[in-house]
Amino acid sequence: MDKDVYYVWLAQALGTGSRAAGELLRRYSSAEQIYSLDEYPSELRISARQLRALCDKDLTSALSVIERCAKLGVKVLGYYDALFPERLRAINDPPAALYCRGNIRDLNPEYLVSVVGTRSMTEYGGKITEYFAGEFASAGAVVVSGMAAGIDAAAHRGCLAHGGYTVAILGTAIDRAYPPENEQLYYSIVNKGMVISEYAPGSEYVRNCFPKRNRLIAGISNATLVTEAGEHSGALITAKDAIMQGKEVYALPGLSGSKQSVGTNTLLQKGVRLAYRPSDVLAAAELLYPDKIRITAESYRTERSADMIPSHHAETRVSPATGVEEVHTVYSYEKIGKLEPDEVTVVMALKGSGGGLFTDEVVSASGLDAGTVMSTLTVLEVYGVVSQKNDGRYVLV
Repeated sequence: MDKDVYYVWLAQALGTGSRAAGELLRRYSSAEQIYSLDEYPSELRISARQLRALCDKDLTSALSVIERCAKLGVKVLGYYDALFPERLRAINDPPAALYCRGNIRDLNPEYLVSVVGTRSMTEYGGKITEYFAGEFASAGAVVVSGMAAGIDAAAHRGCLAHGGYTVAILGTAIDRAYPPENEQLYYSIVNKGMVISEYAPGSEYVRNCFPKRNRLIAGISNATLVTEAGEHSGALITAKDAIMQGKEVYALPGLSGSKQSVGTNTLLQKGVRLAYRPSDVLAAAELLYPDKIRITAESYRTERSADMIPSHHAETRVSPATGVEEVHTVYSYEKIGKLEPDEVTVVMALKGSGGGLFTDEVVSASGLDAGTVMSTLTVLEVYGVVSQKNDGRYVLV
């Protein structure tokens, strides 16, 4: 009998996110050995429901799953399969079985970085996520995310656009593209990367499946980057899981006052690493994985290109206070679009400064608080609107 059937049986018996799976699998050499037991150690944290399921030796349901996987081209990876990600074996609550679809690759010798964030991303969030994911791909890293709307999808797209290999870890059945609008992305990943789930084909939606899924995104990765996240974003769960697993966690600073950046700014306040450039995440990887990671010169710089030329135009608006038409100068940059109000204020403060301004001088000239100025300068520098000279002063590019 196919040995995978025993891992499917064990996964069905224990459910997802169970610590009992790890405790049993580390004690015994295979799921088949666990299946053959008549009694289970009382000191293990096995619930009454799980114990009843383990004592039920009926393999009918597990065999049905194996058959369906074969028809759909889904590969089952049991906990002791050679292709099962070693980093997932190390977490407290590993899956007994994974379902994989696509261009299946051995991930164990690779450097994996997960890129996660909010579903309700801003235009900036989407662009900067695609940029970072693209640079990771160009350097040779595998980009991992959850294929959710927003930042997750942007991460996968950015990686694929640069010819990279990306892994999507689903919180739903392996044969279900979720959300439905990401169906095309799902098949793009199947063609050029890999889709992974701990939910078998045809599985029904399970409550709390996405928080459970997040532990796998963090667990399979060497490092996690949060590019844009609100106060209650699920990406913060992934970051917390990564921290608890002893992984490196990075965050991008966002504009002060932006609800989509509250989470990332909070992470930075709590001491996670600042990802100012892609090379900030990749620097250690290049030393640890010299045969896999090669940082490009572009990754040492902020996103910038010759065609990113600043432009501005006059725009007439009616003042809500006086009802009088007023002429405003609107600054735009290619690949960025219209600047946010705080960004315009900082740009105007730097305009005409000649040799540039130190941060405290920008605070004084703009009238903004120091925190807003610092985060705004960072965003503008990431997009190549401003640059910092060797002496610390900021100038318009």
